[in-house]
This record gives sequence, C-alpha cells and structure tokens, in this order.
Amino acid sequence: MRLRRMLRPAIGFAIAGIFLYLTVRRLEWGAIAHALRSAAVAPLVVGVLLLAGGYAVRLLRWWLMLREGTPGLSYGACARPFLASFALNNTMPLRAGDLVRAFGFRESLRTPGSRILGTLVVERVLDLLALLTIFFGALVVVGPGAVPHAMLVLGAVIGAGCLAALALLVLAPGQVRRVLLWALTLGPLAKRGQVFAGQFADAFQALGTPRRALRLVALSYLGWVFEGGLYAAVAWSLGLGLHPVAPWFALATGTLATLLPSSPGYVGTFDYFVLVALRAFGVAEGPAAAYALLTHVLLWAPVTLAGALVLLTPRSRAAWRRAERAPEVV
Repeated sequence: MRLRRMLRPAIGFAIAGIFLYLTVRRLEWGAIAHALRSAAVAPLVVGVLLLAGGYAVRLLRWWLMLREGTPGLSYGACARPFLASFALNNTMPLRAGDLVRAFGFRESLRTPGSRILGTLVVERVLDLLALLTIFFGALVVVGPGAVPHAMLVLGAVIGAGCLAALALLVLAPGQVRRVLLWALTLGPLAKRGQVFAGQFADAFQALGTPRRALRLVALSYLGWVFEGGLYAAVAWSLGLGLHPVAPWFALATGTLATLLPSSPGYVGTFDYFVLVALRAFGVAEGPAAAYALLTHVLLWAPVTLAGALVLLTPRSRAAWRRAERAPEVV
C-alpha cells in the first residue's frame, strides 16, 4: 500500500515533467515577458469575477445534490468544504481535496462520507459532459486536425460513457443501486459494503428525475460558461484578437488535459494543451505561452488562496484530521 501511494504521485510528476518540457523547449522568454508586461489589468479583474461566478454556480449545484438527502442543509455550510477541497487538490497529490471533502466535513454537512463521495462522481460526469460538448462544438470551427487523433477518440469514448451514465442514473437508479451493492460486497469492503453502497447510491437521487437531471446539467454548462469568460478576458487583456471560439476551445482542451496523471495544480499538462488549442487558431508561440501562463495563474491562485484561508480555521483543521483517519478511497 505504501509503495502504491508513492508510485501514483511519482507517475504524475513524471508525466507533468514531460509535458512541461514539451511546453517550454521552443519558447522565447523575451516575447513572453513582453506580452505579460503589456497585459491590461481591468479585463483580468473581470475574468476573476467571472471565475468566482463559475465557482458559485458549481457550489449551488453541489448544494442541490446534497440537499436531496439533507433537506435542512444551507448553501453557506457547503462553501467551506467546497473551497478547501479545491485548494488541496491544487497543492497536494492524489486529489487529497476530494478525500477531505468527502470524509473530513461529513459531520458539518450532516451527510455520510460515502454519499458525499457519490455527489463528487456526479460532479465529474456532469463536468465532463459539458466540457466535451464545448470541445467538439469548437472542433466544428477549427477542424479535427487541430488535436491528436487519439485525443478525439478518447474524448468520444468518454463522452459516450458520460451520456450512458446519466441515462442509467436517471432511468434505472434502482438497477444501478443493486449493481453497486453486489459489486462492493464482493471486495475488501464486504462487511460494510451494503451500507457504503447504499449511501453512495443515495447521492444519485439528485438525478432521479429528468427535471432534476436537466437542472444540474444546465448549472454545469452555466458554470463552465462563467469560467470560459476568464479565458476570453485573458485574451482581451493580452490583445490577442482571437477568434471568438478560441477561448472556449482552450478551456475545453486545457481542462480535459487535467484528466491525465499530473502534479498538483496540473503544471505542464494544462499549459501544453492550452498551447495546442491556440496554435490551432494560428497564435504565435510567445503570445500563446503568455496566455497559457497567465490563465493558469488566474485559475490557480484565487481559489487556492480562498481555500487556504478556509483551511486555517480550527474546524477545517479538524476536518483534515478526520479525513486522515478515513479509509483510503481510490
């Protein structure tokens, strides 16, 4: 187990290093510095405000999912674990923030950790569906030759899987629950698999009707529209004069690249694929690299700082200790 815990982040850092090398090997740092010095401040402020709006919408989505099982839960009570999880994911390996959100804050959220974990799975499915829609929609403009063929195939497979998962969770939640109960009682969680699977499957009741599912899907798209506004604001700040679709293609391509094993903060993987997205629209290496760097900093710094402030509170430190005592979640 210890070897496994060491191997996973080591692989992630190795992959991050490869993509970081691919990103910087041909860059002209003088051109990047010039582009950054010429950046206008006002558009960046607008972009950060749009990013904050995106996180507020995603927090609303998570609150609505949790509220299905905990009716008295307030929107504000969800903010602390939500921000803390993003800050930890941005700075620590193995997606430690997800573990802390699921098991560290279960008492303040009055929700079992396995049920919280189920809402995180629903979050991932909804986000992937929204991002892949943006990605393939942008490809209509830029053309399929802009990205590696393997990425297209993988995106299509993941997109089909997301649609299938949503359909199953909406149309056949009872069958999904029974399959989970059966699968988990076969493994090392056999003794408590019934309880774990039941609580985990309860999270899917937020998608239990087409109306609920459409509401969560709509919030997912709205959240990414807000975040895409940051990408457009950075292009505006740098005076790149991009095609209107380019920031959205960069959003989808860079964010989907974070699915690859990488370092905390997705250094290397995110930047390389944002560069790929801008090259598809004819942007030169220097301005494209400045765009990727500035976008990455603005995506990483505000939410990490906000989450770090949350983590300094005594209640959050106690949540961290509770998460450390929780069973390992793969």
